[in-house]
Amino acid sequence: MEVDYHIIKRYLDGNKQEGDKEKLLSWFSSFQDEGNLRKEYYRYWDEELSDNLTLKGYDANKVLGRIYHEIKLEESKSVVKKKVASRVINILTRVAAVLFIPLSILFFLNKENMVSTGDNIVYSEMYSPLGTRTMFYLPDGSSGCLNGGSTLRFPTKFEGESRKVDLKGEAYFDVLTNPKKPFIVSGSNIEVIAHGTSFNVEAYPEDKVNRITLAEGKVEVLGKKDGSIQKLGTLTPDQMCLFNLKNAHSKIIKVNAANIVAWKEGKLIFKDEPLSEVIKKLNRRYNIQIVIRDERLKAHPYLATFEDESLDEVINLLTLSAPIEVKDLGRKRNPDGTFEKRIIELYYKTNM
Repeated sequence: MEVDYHIIKRYLDGNKQEGDKEKLLSWFSSFQDEGNLRKEYYRYWDEELSDNLTLKGYDANKVLGRIYHEIKLEESKSVVKKKVASRVINILTRVAAVLFIPLSILFFLNKENMVSTGDNIVYSEMYSPLGTRTMFYLPDGSSGCLNGGSTLRFPTKFEGESRKVDLKGEAYFDVLTNPKKPFIVSGSNIEVIAHGTSFNVEAYPEDKVNRITLAEGKVEVLGKKDGSIQKLGTLTPDQMCLFNLKNAHSKIIKVNAANIVAWKEGKLIFKDEPLSEVIKKLNRRYNIQIVIRDERLKAHPYLATFEDESLDEVINLLTLSAPIEVKDLGRKRNPDGTFEKRIIELYYKTNM
């Protein structure tokens, strides 16, 4: 579907119409539309902001961090006081749209879902669609990256004795040190406690195993066993805790943390991982549906590194290094003009 500039413009201007949100999500979930999205955002920049702001020689990541921090402060005030954000914040959010499309669109889509509790604590929820990675900046200055198909919920201001966030999916955290206020990542079945460190949490609700990997510092890992939260162990750098949700068993193994967290830089590194795990990550990375049709393939060990390869290049590499035959079913077009995920089936190749 062709990306419509006018829909993007009215959404960012706060004049959305019925169906606009769904169309934005559809475009943003498709790698094929990424180039068109970026083109239309720059068009929006040129037409709406050229007389208001000039950015020269900026560091996109630093500018984005400042913008996001300011947006969150203003969001907190506007939700509690029920006021519309100021013109300055409107401009800042549009700048964010140009600097980092994934974050900007998600911010506008999820701004509607911010909740103020009875004790005036305001929560924000960020969702990163499949096929994307989203940088985030938390109220205490901690930061990180949210992987595709993941949701992160956090207060706009950390109150009380801890800094707690809720995660469904996968995220990398770079936590600022605060010995008096531990940082807690809470999933459906695990909790990770840190004071100041860098670590990765993989806890997708549909997965059978949660994985916590430590890059720097030290973290304590807890898991749900017999209806209560129990300590699973304390990690040191280059260690991973695997927690099996089916039998509540856990183990700590030695890993190369740099390989595990490489996804946040756009890399997928596989070191003799079973093909079933490889396919699961490729599906999330490319927002597609690769289906293994032969059980023999699931345990096949795979060794590879993917970075800038297109999906077709990745599929070709798979067939060169594993006994695979590919059947590409393409994408089904829906009556409303949108497309479903591309489906690719993998079969065991018997004539190798």
